[in-house]
Amino acid sequence: MATTLDHLVLVTSDLEAGMLELARRTGVEPVLGGSHPGLGTRNALLGLSWGGQRRCYLELLAPDPSQGEVPGDRTMLDLGARLTEGLGETVRPHTWVVRPDDLDTTLAAATDAGVEVGEVVEAARARPDGTVLSWRLAVPRPLGLGGVQPSLIDWGPVGHPSDTAGPVLELEDLVLRHPDPARARRVLDILGVDHHVGPGDEARLTFVLRTPRGRIVLR
Repeated sequence: MATTLDHLVLVTSDLEAGMLELARRTGVEPVLGGSHPGLGTRNALLGLSWGGQRRCYLELLAPDPSQGEVPGDRTMLDLGARLTEGLGETVRPHTWVVRPDDLDTTLAAATDAGVEVGEVVEAARARPDGTVLSWRLAVPRPLGLGGVQPSLIDWGPVGHPSDTAGPVLELEDLVLRHPDPARARRVLDILGVDHHVGPGDEARLTFVLRTPRGRIVLR
């Protein structure tokens, strides 16, 4: 099994304010993505370059006021649980998502090994140009290893968010920390993810980007 980085997820309580902060820090403006019907969220995007491949992106995820009240445990990528921490208008790393070569095979291997990956759900959103993107996504709830364990995604036959994600930034590093790095490393191995996990007092993700404003660190 093998996986590829699909996207990194930043969260904020207010999408417009978060977009302004991200533009101020990076020097480029995120583009609106769309709403996730029934999941309580909407997003904005920036393209990413990572390890020579560009079919990946940075997602800024926020509540969608137009959807009204959506139960926290139904929100996209468990955003509802994170909002209870009182994010304010800042942007913070939340989790990351990888794209297995074969989602069903990866899910079966995780289940056999006792790794909770969540149920596969089908979702879709419309791009501003009207194109409908669809995908299958498995998200553990609560997030696995405090967000250090990535969620798993399989895109449909039409398009990928990186196609219209706007300016492309270079991802210099994705830093993963966990109080039990050996356990975290075993989980990532089972999911087919080859990435270092270092020790830390708490689960933490740090995104290091090269931007027109220079090197920035999001933590």
